[in-house]
Amino acid sequence: MTDALKIKAKRQILLMLLNIVYPSPITIRQFYNSAIDGDPTYDETIFEKDVTYFFDKGWIEFIDNKIGGFKSFKDKVIKLSAKGKEIAEGTDVDKALEI
Repeated sequence: MTDALKIKAKRQILLMLLNIVYPSPITIRQFYNSAIDGDPTYDETIFEKDVTYFFDKGWIEFIDNKIGGFKSFKDKVIKLSAKGKEIAEGTDVDKALEI
């Protein structure tokens, strides 16, 4: 599997994890811990890039920003957006996740 396919597969898994807890929010720390349960080799810096990518695509919202935000990235609270939910459930398609 190429690196691009691995990235897409990992992002699909991350969206699935967020979809499981939807509509509830989750801290970045909890989200990362869930992600490494399935893949202990998943690097934290890559995870941060994936979370930022999800935000840039409009798939997640930073809930804590609405109440002033947290300084630590791991303490930030995120939630799957409506657009992210549609992508996670496959009712909408994004070419960035096609394998």
